[in-house]
Amino acid sequence: MMASFILIACSLASKPGHDKSQSEPGKKPVDSTTIIHAHPVIKPIDRSPFLTLADAEKILGESVHVIDSSTTLGPESLTFQCSYAANEKDSKTKKTGAIYFLMERFNEVTGAQNRYSFIMESNRANGIKELKDVGDEAYFHTDSENFYFIMVRKGVNVFNMKVNKITSHTSLDAFNDVARQITVAL
Repeated sequence: MMASFILIACSLASKPGHDKSQSEPGKKPVDSTTIIHAHPVIKPIDRSPFLTLADAEKILGESVHVIDSSTTLGPESLTFQCSYAANEKDSKTKKTGAIYFLMERFNEVTGAQNRYSFIMESNRANGIKELKDVGDEAYFHTDSENFYFIMVRKGVNVFNMKVNKITSHTSLDAFNDVARQITVAL
């Protein structure tokens, strides 16, 4: 059910020193922009505080490549999404780790609150942990075997980050650290 609410996401733009050529050898990273309808109040999203290749490697604990990156401008929000996948299958778990990031900046705080509440309530029955020390609202969800998921609302911004396919290399501490760094940067 959670998968239906998560859009695949990540950032080609990065912190200083990031080289876009670090994506999968022989493949160009996907970076697309779709403009649906612009609301004049939406401020642009600065991609630099988002999930970078270096962040993804820290969380997944291994070398990764960009799967996708896109920005969409809609009538109520600006959306940035990106994703990374490990370069190799984990020999212990036989899984290939991946991480997805989605950032939405709404025109109004009520839009962000409504989006956050809708997703959180949809997942409440599956066992979520509300976080009181991250952003204005946040929750964490995991099955401790296959995925880590966090959703954070700070002002008009809502982001979620999901590790899919936890491997023997995946770091929950790094996942939490990166989520907190992104939140502080908003």
